Amino acid sequence: MSIQPVPIKPSIGLYFTDKPPDRFPMLIQLEHDGALDVFAGDTDFVVRDDFRLPLDADVLAVYPHAHYLGHLLEGYATLPSGERKWLIRIPDWDPKWQAVYHYREPVFLPKGSMISMRYHYDNSASNPRNPNYPPRRVQGGNDSTDEMGHLWLQVLPHGSGDARRELAEALARHRLEKYPEDSSARVMLGALMLARLAPAGAISQLETAVRLAPKQAEARNWLGVSLETVGRLPEAIAEFRTALEMEPGYADALYNLAKALARAGQLDEARKYFFLAVAAYPQDAQVHCDFGELLLRMGKPAEALEEFNRALAIDPSHQAARKNRELATQQLAAK
Repeated sequence: MSIQPVPIKPSIGLYFTDKPPDRFPMLIQLEHDGALDVFAGDTDFVVRDDFRLPLDADVLAVYPHAHYLGHLLEGYATLPSGERKWLIRIPDWDPKWQAVYHYREPVFLPKGSMISMRYHYDNSASNPRNPNYPPRRVQGGNDSTDEMGHLWLQVLPHGSGDARRELAEALARHRLEKYPEDSSARVMLGALMLARLAPAGAISQLETAVRLAPKQAEARNWLGVSLETVGRLPEAIAEFRTALEMEPGYADALYNLAKALARAGQLDEARKYFFLAVAAYPQDAQVHCDFGELLLRMGKPAEALEEFNRALAIDPSHQAARKNRELATQQLAAK
């Protein structure tokens, strides 16, 4: 079979509004690929996952995903009352059916509902879609001849404000229940805990992440942020330095190290890293403002004024940059 080029004409639609968003949907995923280990001849291997919803939410859409051994795919919710609501059920799966299915009406699930995935796999010769003949052992993986079991849901939390952080934290904890050695999940949980002002818990999660993956620069960087939050500045600086040794161009670590050095009074070295940070984030008003504040402390009002002007060119409403620009102007006038 020859391969021929075919012209396509893609199109996109962009919609603009001057109103801020007031609805914050989010994708959540149930899966347990780590449990996929289907021996040859097994006609009904089951993979399970159960996630308890931490808040009221509407389910807007569902996306089931499995490969060729998938047979019966089920997704449902058990409400606190004990009632079961089906989210999707496909009794004879075909991979061609993987798609996003939108509900005609949102499916309301109250807080405490248990969302469940039950996927059944047939690795026998009687499965007409089995890619292996004779059948062989199949485990979880990304190749089409491997297997997957994913249930994606688009949910819209109820209530005012953005509740995605609470949902994301519950998902990270759920993942760690299945995969306690997952360092990336611990980094995410640590970052989320830090965002809700729980630095002690964040440090615990991030220290575990570093122990599990000592060469993961992101874990080192977030651990540094957490340590700085509780005043353990020398340890934070050490973590930022380690992150940059592992990934020299890591922009977040450059910026965090610059700020930590400035806070520690190591102004000359902080200035060196701020130069790198503003090169990495040329359109970030806050980075320019922070650099300007350092330059003011170093007695360089002319250079500081340039940074404050850059910050205000990016964000004219940046109040700290505006106030600092006045200070820099006054210092220049006094010279």
